[in-house]
Amino acid sequence: MLRIWKETSGATTSSHPDANLKCDMNQDTQSCEAGGDQPGLNNSALAPLATDGVVLNRAMLQDPSESLTSKPVLCASDSRPLEAVILYDALFPNEESRLMEALHEIDPEESSFTNTFRAARYALVEVGLCASDLVWRRAIREYAANRNDDDDPNFEIANKIRDLVKNWVFAMPNLNLSSRGFNVTPKFVQLIHVLKSCGAYGDKFCGIILVQRSEVATIMVDIMRTMIDELAFIRPYALTSELLVTDGHEQRELLHNFANGKFNLLILIKNLEDIDLPRANVFIRYNLFESQLSYAFACAHTMVPDGHLIHMAEKGNDLHRRILQEYSGPAVDDKWIEVVSQGGNSSIPSCPLKETGNPYRSDEETASRPEISIGDSVNGGRLFEDDALLAVFRIATSLQRSITTPSLHPLFVVHSIPVPSMGGVQQFVCTVTLPPGLPLQTIQGPPRLTPTHARRSGAYQFCLQLFELSGLDYRLIYTPRRSDENAYANPSLLKSDLVSGNSCYMRKRPDFWVNSLQNSKERLFPVVVSVGNPEGPSEPYAPIIILTRQPLPHLEPFKLFFYGVFATVKNARGPAVIFDSEHLNDLHSYTLRICRTIANKAFVCSMEKMAYFIAPLLPSQAKDASWSNLIDLHDAIDWQAVARANSNYITRFSSDSLRDPSEFEDAVVQDRLVEFTRRCYVVRLRPDLSPMSKPPDSPREMEYANILEYCRARRKGFQSLQDNNQPLIEVSKAATVLNRLNPVHKPLIETNKTGPKYFIPELCGKCTIPASIYRTALLLPSITRRIDDFLIVKELNAQFFANMILEHHLLSAVFAPSATFETDYERLELLGDSFLKYFSSVYVFVFNPALSEGALHKARQHIISNKVLTQCALSIGLPSYIQGKTFSYKLWQPPNFTVQDLSLQHLGRPNNLTSSSGNGGMAIDTMTQAPVNDINASAMHSTSQSKMKHKAPDDNITQWLGDKTIADVAEAIIGAAYLSGGRDVALRVIKALRLPVANVEQWEDFRQKALAPPSNVTPRLRGGTLSAVEGIIGASFKYPHLLSQALTHGSIHGYENTCYERLEFLGDAVLDFLVVRHVFNRDDHMSPGAMTLLKSAMVSNSALAAVCVRTGLHAYLLYESYALGNSIQSYAERLETRRQEEHQKAVRDGRPPGQYWLDMEPPKILSDVVESIIGALYISDGFTSDGVELMFKTILEPFYDQHVTIKTLSHHPTKILFEIMQTQGCQQFSIEKEKLGETDGTRCDGRIKVVSMWNELMSLPLVIVHDIVLATATESTGYIAGRMASTAALDALEGDPSFMAHNCSCRNRTHIGKKDYKNRLEKMLADLEEGQNATTEEDHNDAMEVN
Repeated sequence: MLRIWKETSGATTSSHPDANLKCDMNQDTQSCEAGGDQPGLNNSALAPLATDGVVLNRAMLQDPSESLTSKPVLCASDSRPLEAVILYDALFPNEESRLMEALHEIDPEESSFTNTFRAARYALVEVGLCASDLVWRRAIREYAANRNDDDDPNFEIANKIRDLVKNWVFAMPNLNLSSRGFNVTPKFVQLIHVLKSCGAYGDKFCGIILVQRSEVATIMVDIMRTMIDELAFIRPYALTSELLVTDGHEQRELLHNFANGKFNLLILIKNLEDIDLPRANVFIRYNLFESQLSYAFACAHTMVPDGHLIHMAEKGNDLHRRILQEYSGPAVDDKWIEVVSQGGNSSIPSCPLKETGNPYRSDEETASRPEISIGDSVNGGRLFEDDALLAVFRIATSLQRSITTPSLHPLFVVHSIPVPSMGGVQQFVCTVTLPPGLPLQTIQGPPRLTPTHARRSGAYQFCLQLFELSGLDYRLIYTPRRSDENAYANPSLLKSDLVSGNSCYMRKRPDFWVNSLQNSKERLFPVVVSVGNPEGPSEPYAPIIILTRQPLPHLEPFKLFFYGVFATVKNARGPAVIFDSEHLNDLHSYTLRICRTIANKAFVCSMEKMAYFIAPLLPSQAKDASWSNLIDLHDAIDWQAVARANSNYITRFSSDSLRDPSEFEDAVVQDRLVEFTRRCYVVRLRPDLSPMSKPPDSPREMEYANILEYCRARRKGFQSLQDNNQPLIEVSKAATVLNRLNPVHKPLIETNKTGPKYFIPELCGKCTIPASIYRTALLLPSITRRIDDFLIVKELNAQFFANMILEHHLLSAVFAPSATFETDYERLELLGDSFLKYFSSVYVFVFNPALSEGALHKARQHIISNKVLTQCALSIGLPSYIQGKTFSYKLWQPPNFTVQDLSLQHLGRPNNLTSSSGNGGMAIDTMTQAPVNDINASAMHSTSQSKMKHKAPDDNITQWLGDKTIADVAEAIIGAAYLSGGRDVALRVIKALRLPVANVEQWEDFRQKALAPPSNVTPRLRGGTLSAVEGIIGASFKYPHLLSQALTHGSIHGYENTCYERLEFLGDAVLDFLVVRHVFNRDDHMSPGAMTLLKSAMVSNSALAAVCVRTGLHAYLLYESYALGNSIQSYAERLETRRQEEHQKAVRDGRPPGQYWLDMEPPKILSDVVESIIGALYISDGFTSDGVELMFKTILEPFYDQHVTIKTLSHHPTKILFEIMQTQGCQQFSIEKEKLGETDGTRCDGRIKVVSMWNELMSLPLVIVHDIVLATATESTGYIAGRMASTAALDALEGDPSFMAHNCSCRNRTHIGKKDYKNRLEKMLADLEEGQNATTEEDHNDAMEVN
């Protein structure tokens, strides 16, 4: 447990007892920031907290072994040093020094000395004005020593800067805060005070300071060397060079100098913290990092008897508090410290390791690094050798925690090997061994001159080989967060429509395809895609290979829809495959052939720009495409099939093969011998039929004597056949490219034109792509679109949300209902909306302790309004990631493909294929032949650019979105974050969305900063109230005076300002979220419309008032109003009467009891007090939901489950069914009745129709949805039958929550107005009521439909 050091000089040891020295970090941080004097929530009833802490000063360090160990800052374990936190004041506004102002006058664009300008800004923030100027002095000295005017295009500017700095009078560091010449940061002042205190160590002192940047380390050393009076005993050295890792001589010399005292203070940069160094007395973390491994390294460097680990944190900085809580101290298991102290030469513990993966490098540093790295094509990140160590630790931890029996093998084992050729100099080799679970488990790295470099190289080689096996998770490669420089700039916005309120935005395209083109084209990464056989074994779908230039990340299986059934698309990634130029050309041509054939478009694309390639699998390999069998896919490709397809788009049947059934197996044929035409699947060869036959099942030839005569009449230039007795081919129409991502996609409407049933083989061409491959290829547009969706979501998650959100939730969150995909944001939006209301209510409650309820509502609106959400979403460019349009499959076009002008086809090499059937045959139309095998195809493509179809399909790359949709997506993302990691992850996502919520980093901050009224400003509870209320709600109050406030009405004189109103505001939001979460979890697939109805019914004033009276909470209210008391008493009596009547009716009708409180206006205090008790209990538990969840499960959940369900929302189920249809957007829903025989009664069916038509069925009561009979009922009267049919329909919808999503597409059409809905509902109910009174008279107006 960390202790806070408030001061570093001029204080004595703490007077608090040892027990207070062990207060947890949260309390200490709160007390130091608040000074311990505020009437905070935690201070109001808890024991006083330590506010002085332990002070490190020279008096204490006179005998370190006695003083600091007798009064520990932190009770040290065998693997931990003593720890403390130094608090420093916030930085003053970063004003430039006079030197920087003068430099900017010379070079306002910073075109010369760019790196020095950047380094000066870093030094200004971390050390101060003095350091910023000294950076320039050092830079100019180095520039003069390495000057080369020929290499500097800005020589004149550089010369002016050099002269200015050379003649500048530099000020020395001034640490006097009250002085006008103060020129360092408060943080640096505290550091110097700590170092002064360390003088008590004398010659035994050895310390390490950890900083983020090398520029800061270097300038710190320069400044410390000038402070001879204050730091005479300090001999600093900056560790910034990579040579300390790679050069054994450099490292040995450093260790020798540090051991013999030549240097006693090392300023270490983050990038070198894994270097092997002697142990230090004091380790100061000048910068804090979100890395538990970094903390473990710091502890390992100070594992000496009197070692001290010091963390420097800014006062009031919530981020620093969160880092200290989550990434240091008790949050890190001792086993991790042991692992890093042994250089990884031990087994990995099963305890978690929390890391962000941030290497803490600037984008400029990353871009300027010349060494080889592993690239992430998803987000453009790079993994260097010094990043690999952390990546391997993260991989090993994940594997160790996923296996039943933990691996005991050491992670890194470093061996020394002598090298005779180098004069006996030792080299080191590291063996990396990970727990089982990956295709690669053990690897030996290359020889290196230092153990540190050997570990890094071994880890990098492991990551590289795992990458080559397509097994390296892209999330291990850090993605820099987008900067705030372009806040509120939205380049994706193209134009706005002031009338509709919608705006046009560019749709995001994955960066993966662009990034992957930068890599070698000879090495490709395969993904085997298999679909199964969704249309039965008679129509197989063969697996195909998609070869990408960079490994695709892991993709979850997804669904494609086939008119009522779905198929699951699975994918298996394989290791990288090296192809020679000949095979690459074959793959390039085959990919063009596939894409041209399925799209019937003249696609062209050069090999250099082709983002992915398509290849067929050998039939023997296609049977098992699992990951374990994808060892070497080069030989698994069916190269013969590739060659056949590349040779031509069709072949002709020879006279010898006309009667061979095997020639027609798995075949696609076409009767027009051109490239772009209709095609048919071969069903079978019909030896029983010939061209002289007239098949009765083929309407196309009914007007002709036989099929031959039909061909003579309809085929231009046709005379005769070589063989009039050849068998016919029975065919079925081949499908075209369709949108297989839409669950409610309907079959294409057949035209009046009759399609072919039989072909004459002699007049046909056989497609060179087999039918099983062709079927799968037709799915490629939908498959690649879904892959793009996954890639975009991965980009979004990494760029803005640090991969905190589970991807399947985020995928749903960015899909609008208008996109008609399998999932959309509506359910998540409801959850996110309620969470945002909950969070923002807590936020404004805590940070505005003096505001009234009404003012709190206004303050909350500044966070949760759609306008604010939209503006924040625009500021990060969220609209471009939203998927708001149906997949336009007709506009599908692979990346970098263009459509060629067919008039230029003569430039290509025509196929010289002619018919083998003699004069009676037809030559292939070479004018439309695709030159996919032409070696000059790319040249032809480039020379014809002026005649290409340059016009981009605007409909495919842009979309119109309303502000409401954008706000809804933002709320859905918050809901997805909550489902992924709870309230703290949702809070971080709220901040990532740039909502205006400052001064909070984690939920714990609310407890730290909340203020509550003291107990003497609330009325005293009546005797027995506390125990009675706690017994009713099933939870206890830690602070009873909060319950008193929750029960106090504003009518009590003197307590108007401490009545329940503020607590009611908070409790309302907490209850709202609990209810939505309850409905969300209870029914996984309930439609958003039904969820909204349930939520509204559950949190209504009437329902909560009924809960209050039913549980007896109203008896404990505190008020001074006779009229209010009478109103409560009267309502309670009438409500009880209604309850008993409803239960009697429910028993009589055989249904659950409904909402008996409807149509009764309750006193508002009854619903308010339920919410205020929830708010009081929530605060009493330290802003955690433990107590309110107990209350919810004790009194609210049973009440809701009994009285508030889909079937009990109203006394008339038809009304509820109608409201669900309205919220779903269904426009064609009907209940139809029919009078049966005298003894049969009346039957009522309900339908929800998706077609705008009357259905003249039997006059039977039906509930019908989209021509699907959802429910029926037969009763003695039409009224009862209608009720029963509606009830059965509600049961059906509850049992199949996805029914509407899969069968109703009305939301994409023009919606009718609410007035029309109301009128038609009234008519429907009136007709049913009429049926109740007229049981013998036939009703001629039975068919009632909502069109």
